[in-house]
Amino acid sequence: MDFRRITQEEREKLYDKVWAEPVTTVAQRYNISDNGLRKHCKRLWIPLPPRGHWDKVKAGQKVYKPDLPKVRGELKNYIYNYVIKYRSDIDKLTDDELKASKDLILLTDDTISFINATCSQVQVKNQLRNPHSLIIEHKEECVYRRKRDKELKNARFNTNYYNITKGKYRDNKAMLPIDVSDQNINRAYRILDTLIYAIEDMEGWTKARLDLDKDKAYFDVMRTDFYFEMTEEKRKEGKLAKNEDIIPKLVLSMNSENWYCRTQYSLEYKDKEDEPLETQVGNIIHDMFKTANRMFVEEKLKEREHDRESKERERQRRLEQMRRGELEEINILELAASDWDKAQRIRDFAEHMELKISVVADKEKRDKLLKWITWARDKADWLDPLTEKEDELLGKSKHIFETILEIE
Repeated sequence: MDFRRITQEEREKLYDKVWAEPVTTVAQRYNISDNGLRKHCKRLWIPLPPRGHWDKVKAGQKVYKPDLPKVRGELKNYIYNYVIKYRSDIDKLTDDELKASKDLILLTDDTISFINATCSQVQVKNQLRNPHSLIIEHKEECVYRRKRDKELKNARFNTNYYNITKGKYRDNKAMLPIDVSDQNINRAYRILDTLIYAIEDMEGWTKARLDLDKDKAYFDVMRTDFYFEMTEEKRKEGKLAKNEDIIPKLVLSMNSENWYCRTQYSLEYKDKEDEPLETQVGNIIHDMFKTANRMFVEEKLKEREHDRESKERERQRRLEQMRRGELEEINILELAASDWDKAQRIRDFAEHMELKISVVADKEKRDKLLKWITWARDKADWLDPLTEKEDELLGKSKHIFETILEIE
C-alpha cells in the first residue's frame, strides 16, 4: 500500500487492523517498521490503542475504541474516495452502455444522492464571512498590484528611478482570474467563495497559478480540471452612455480539456433577468459533475480502444511470427524433398549405369566405372535426408527426424 495517499476504504481497513492486532504485527504485514506505521496512522488521523490496551484485552476487560474521524481539513490531501465513490462494476459495462450513459452513471447511488442533495441546498450568503484563503489572497494581491503599478507608472519619468522603484516590489503571485468592476467584486467573491467551499466538501479543490504572468485557476471535480474566469458581459457601445448606472452582468466561464481523448467542453453561466448567478451555483456544480462523468466515460472508452488495438497488434505479431515459422518449416520440407528426390534419381541412374557396364570389355575400365558408381551411391546416401551418412570430405549428413525435432 502507498501510504502517501490512500482511499477512505483503505483507511477504514487500516483502522480496523490496528484495533484488531498490535501495531508491531500489522506493520510486519505491510513490511514497514512499527514506528513508521504509527507515523502514517497519525498523519491519516487513525487513532491507535493506548498503552496497556492489549493486556486488558487478554484479561477480558472491556476496552474503549474511539470512532474513526471524518475526512476534513488537511486530511483531504491524503485521502480520496471519501465522498465521491465510483461504481465497482464500471469495467463490466459494455461500450454501448457507456456511450448511452447520462448524468452520473459512473458513481454509486449514495454518491449521486449526496451530489443532488448538496447541489439543491447550496446557497450564496448575502455577506462574505470567513472567506476562503483564495478570496483573501485575491484581495491582498489586488491591493499590492495596484499600489505597485501606480508607483511604477509615476516613476516612468526617469529610468534609474523606475528601476529602483521596481526593485522594491516582487513579481505577481497567482490569484483567481476575476476581472469585474467594483460594482460586482463583492458578488463575485461571494459566488466563488461558495463554489470553492462546496467543491471542497465534495472531494474537489481549487488551485490558482500563473501562466506566462497571466492568472489562471481551475476547479478539480472527479479528477477533471475546469479552468474558469469571472468576468462581466460586454455592453454595446451605443447603449453605454444611456445605461451608465446599470450594473454589468456577471459571467462565469469554464473550460475543460482532455488531451488524451482530444475532447473539450465549455460551460458558461451569467446573470439572467429572473435568475442571478447566485441562484445558479447548485446547477453549476451539478453540470461540472456531469461533464466530468462524461469525460471519464470518454477516457474509459479510449482506454478500451487502445487496449483492443494493442491486443490486435499482438495478435498480428504472433500470426506473423507463426507465418514466418511456417515458411521456415515449408522451406525445410522443400529442401528435404528436393534432396531426397536427387538421391533417388542418383540411385536410379547408378542402377541403369551398372547395367550398361557389363558390355565394357576392358576389365580395367569396367572396374573404374564400378568404383565411380559406388561413389555415386555413397553421395546419394549422404544427400538422402532419410539416412545418416558420414562423408570424409563433406562431413556427417543430418537426418530429417533430427531437423524436425529441433524446430521450436
